[in-house]
Amino acid sequence: MNKRILFDTLKAQKHILYARIGAELASSLLVVAAAWKTASVVNLVFIEGRGSAKTAPELTVLFLCLLVMALLRIPKARLERRLSDAARLSCRKSLHTALLSERHDVSGLLTLALERVDALDQYFRTVLPTAVSFAVLVPLILIISAILDPLSALLFLATLPIAPFLLYLIGRATRRASERQWDEMSRLTSGFGELIRAAMTLKIFHRTDAEGAHLARMSRSFSDASLRVLRLAFISSFALELITTLSIALIAVSIGLRLVEGMMDFWTAFFVLILAPLFYQPLREGGIAFHAAMEAKTAEEALRPYLSRTVPPDGAQSRVLSPPALAAANLTYRYPLTEESVLTRLSLTFPAGKRTALAGASGTGKTTLLTLLAGLAAPTEGSVQISDGAGADHAFDLATLSEKTKCALISYVPQEPHIFSATLAENVTLWQDNRSPEDAAAALEGAALGDFLRALPQGLDTLLGAGGHPLSAGQRHRLGIARALCAARPIVLLDEPTAGLDAETEEHVLRTLTEFAHRRTLIVSSHRPAVMAWADHTITLGGET
Repeated sequence: MNKRILFDTLKAQKHILYARIGAELASSLLVVAAAWKTASVVNLVFIEGRGSAKTAPELTVLFLCLLVMALLRIPKARLERRLSDAARLSCRKSLHTALLSERHDVSGLLTLALERVDALDQYFRTVLPTAVSFAVLVPLILIISAILDPLSALLFLATLPIAPFLLYLIGRATRRASERQWDEMSRLTSGFGELIRAAMTLKIFHRTDAEGAHLARMSRSFSDASLRVLRLAFISSFALELITTLSIALIAVSIGLRLVEGMMDFWTAFFVLILAPLFYQPLREGGIAFHAAMEAKTAEEALRPYLSRTVPPDGAQSRVLSPPALAAANLTYRYPLTEESVLTRLSLTFPAGKRTALAGASGTGKTTLLTLLAGLAAPTEGSVQISDGAGADHAFDLATLSEKTKCALISYVPQEPHIFSATLAENVTLWQDNRSPEDAAAALEGAALGDFLRALPQGLDTLLGAGGHPLSAGQRHRLGIARALCAARPIVLLDEPTAGLDAETEEHVLRTLTEFAHRRTLIVSSHRPAVMAWADHTITLGGET
């Protein structure tokens, strides 16, 4: 899908656009009426020699026209703000869904969500008003001039194309300069973020001065790129001012010569002369509007690849039949700021409804693989696919699913589950509204924590976490298992769930997981022989058995 942010916003908010055009038409008619009355007042006073009594009605109408014109600026600004807010809100919602769910680089995300999205604002605050004014006011003045003074209308028409042609020539250079400016800003933002994240490491290795100098060079590059854009903006504005001034002078000379020769009356000559600057006013503003349009277009093109991605809705999990299958395709993962790969081009399949054990020596990437399968980290290369096993047409890239969808599909139990400063029941249910205290008690029983629960004076209302009841390492492990049992999601990932348990407790936990695994896909990393024997099949990183 080719996402056209600016056009789609105008299309979706066309009632606001029509209201803005209507306000511009009313304002243009008032401008012409004010020019008409100004010419009439000057003609009455200086040509016909009328007094204040005769000109008072004309001055009253002129004042009312100017007053209403000034008041119309308020609704016009509000309509422009509504269009801008709608476009930026839509972009940020799409970025939140498409980018945060994929866990892209945060600095790049911030540049997109802040500077790039805010650059769209000028399109609605500057470009759109200028374009609407050009489309409404210029033809209106041209028609009136053609009726009153065809020669001036012809001069208007002849000089009109010069400014757009000049803007086209300048625009090609401006576009490239604007793109360089955005690129430099992205590099500066990313570099500053990396410097902050690695500050401690750089301090240890005495590299802060070198990296600071590198950041200063990037800052100067961004400043130079910004100055190039400003320089082009100044040149184009100067050129437009020069062209429109010369065009107005040409029309004024033509009117003056014909007025001297008696070929025009004073009222018509003065009225058309007042209209001349108004006719070229949208072109004068076109320089600023053009550069705002270039920035908005550059920002739109940078945003388009992210906003054009098809993101399955939150109900996507309902279209993945239970139990689902997982597949890792060419997975490569490198930790930030390093070139060493933990996983390299790893392709694995985890069958639907099966119990899979991950084996391998410490450091081979079992935990990293589980975090990638859970969607808690984005692979450097490759993808994770989730499907119902019916074929590629029924598969989804895990990176395209929203956080809400992934949470409904996947439970992940790490080696060290976090204990919240809350009750035991809340630590098991994790505040899910559809889980009762009975569900929490049953999950604790299944995780071999039944005796622990019954020994607590306050039972499920016992406080855990900071200042609460302490838990041993084994109890923390089993609490994580209880959370997965209580959530009852179709995919369950467990990292060393039976580590530190005695043989009897481990047997109890595995028996519970066997019952729980019905119509679910379980993936467990472990070194324990009992877990290997329990699994339907075992994957050793580097080979499968």
